Amino acid sequence: MLLGYVKHLCLILSEVYCLKMSHIQLIDELIREYFVFRGFMNTLKSFDSELKTDKDKSFRVDKIIDQLVQFIYSYDLSSLRELWSHLDGKIFSKLDHEFTAAVRKLENAVLKFYLANAVANGKSDKVSEFFTKMTSDLQGQPEWKEWFMLPFVKNAEECSTFAVHFTRPWQDTLLVSLHNFLAIVFQAMSLPVLARYEEAALRMKQLQDENDMLKQRLAVLQQKDQTPIGPEAPSTPDIMDDFYSIAQETPVSGKSLKDFIKSPIMGRKPACPSSQGEPGQKRYSMKQRLSSTPTATGAWIKAALNSSEGGTASKRSVSLEARSRGTRSGSGSGRDNSLDNLDRRNVKVPSRQDTFLLLSQEEMLEHRSSITQCKFTPSGSVVASADVDGVIKVWSPAPNPKLLATTTCKSSVLSLDWVAKNERFFVSGSRQGAVCLHDTDENKIIWEASTDRNYKVVSLSCSPTEPTFVCACTTGQNQGKLLLYDMKTRKMERSLSVGLGGPNLVVNCCTYNHNGQLLVVGCSDGTVRTVDIRNSECVGSWSAHLGAVLCLQLTPDHNSCYSFGMDGKLCRHSLTQRGIPAWEATLTDIPIGSNAILASSPLSQAFCLDQSGNHALICCAHSGANIYQITNTGLNNVLQLGGHCNVATVACDWTNANQCGTCITASVDGNICVSTLLMP
Repeated sequence: MLLGYVKHLCLILSEVYCLKMSHIQLIDELIREYFVFRGFMNTLKSFDSELKTDKDKSFRVDKIIDQLVQFIYSYDLSSLRELWSHLDGKIFSKLDHEFTAAVRKLENAVLKFYLANAVANGKSDKVSEFFTKMTSDLQGQPEWKEWFMLPFVKNAEECSTFAVHFTRPWQDTLLVSLHNFLAIVFQAMSLPVLARYEEAALRMKQLQDENDMLKQRLAVLQQKDQTPIGPEAPSTPDIMDDFYSIAQETPVSGKSLKDFIKSPIMGRKPACPSSQGEPGQKRYSMKQRLSSTPTATGAWIKAALNSSEGGTASKRSVSLEARSRGTRSGSGSGRDNSLDNLDRRNVKVPSRQDTFLLLSQEEMLEHRSSITQCKFTPSGSVVASADVDGVIKVWSPAPNPKLLATTTCKSSVLSLDWVAKNERFFVSGSRQGAVCLHDTDENKIIWEASTDRNYKVVSLSCSPTEPTFVCACTTGQNQGKLLLYDMKTRKMERSLSVGLGGPNLVVNCCTYNHNGQLLVVGCSDGTVRTVDIRNSECVGSWSAHLGAVLCLQLTPDHNSCYSFGMDGKLCRHSLTQRGIPAWEATLTDIPIGSNAILASSPLSQAFCLDQSGNHALICCAHSGANIYQITNTGLNNVLQLGGHCNVATVACDWTNANQCGTCITASVDGNICVSTLLMP
């Protein structure tokens, strides 16, 4: 029990350590890419050669511990002493004097571990070699006084002096303590400027957020100062939105309105209208899309434009007003359509900061069968989509959907994920158990591994910090396994345990946390579990749904996760306070195996969150997808995207850049709709 608590404490400390050191490998990759770009091939070879013999293992504590244990189990005393001397000279010697005793205690414990392992395995020659080489260093140290008789003691594991060092708890505790000590030391290290770029970027983002907040507060104060008091107060200034302000600009050198909006979405074509459109309409133009947004949004735009006097209104405001007459009955012109009149009609005018605006939609029609997966790269610039025919398309969504690469696999592709550290690569898993690493630049499969032809790969997740990924596999007889692969060695490292659950427990979906130390999985018995990747053991489990968990996603702060299950509920769970869901909502219009196509493919992308975690994009059985605001009491429908004509959507993803967001929704007919939003 005590060892379990120690391991849990080590896990927490490791997460803190990984926040600081996880990007060292990314910096190594950036340096390699720079050398290739500059043509410094000899320097690159020297750099790669030194990386292979790097004793610091890129400051990965788990790799250093594994190396020490390997030297102990292989009875390589020289390499063990060399590695420890390197750590001592480069790291431990720079610590304050008060830590010297702790370093020496750990060093002696490692050497005693070496001796205990040699004696336990009958390697008397290695024991004699140890004392021959180490006597000059160990003489005079009180704690080694009795150890010099170890070669002459029979059944040393039963002797009270040495017995504890032969036990597994003592050896495990030593490794955990050493791991803990190294993690704290690395966390306290002073890093070079290049390695602190993430801290600088985070600080810059905090300053920008603070600046935006102050601007909003200033705008509110200015608006209060301009509010009329009494009948003789000055008239309220014209209310204008961003588009109206842009329309007021005088074109320079023939520039049009499109040139003033620095976004590629202006050149897109409209997609299939939603079911709420007029019967005679088949396509929406950009202007129609602005005037046919939900009623409250349209009222806001119209009221904002009509609040100015008729003589000063621009051509754009007149045009929008004229189009508004055709889409809403009872609308007039001039002062009769002011905000005051809207208030008298009890029409709620939403704040611009709380409203999504659908700018355009495009169709990506390269697939010929039901989509199984569609995912943005971490930067949001490229999309990979797969279908049940085994076809994978890599394409760019902006300014218009443009196909970049096509790969055809031997069977249906059920899962895929992008490599976090290098967006050139992604991994895919098929119905026949094949796992492939793809190179988008070369448009080829670099390597392929087979889990088992009887298993299908239903979920994949790439580590955010390591060149590894996890795949969840299952058979038709409800048997499953969770496998960890190393992309560098191109081999399966080990199988991960998800804890108790019986022989029919299957993992349907999985995702890493921010530092790659924990894996959150959704299981067929309705539980959500957390797995410690380093120790390959389940460290937490709680009941989430009545029925299988189909998909899950972590919140941006990685303190909670949302899960969707066969019971039709979307739930939020705290990863630190496990138990009953902290929040839940029932979804009524979501496809769950409603037909043969859906039943034969996983629904692992039924929903996704925006970058703030306050809104969710959710697939619908008949109306494309909807954007919901997550409130304390449930879900508030904010915007219906449409784009799919009475066809079930089975996958979606969402990326944000500046003030624009891009949503992709995929349906069972192979159509992918790209929707561009103006974010609130």
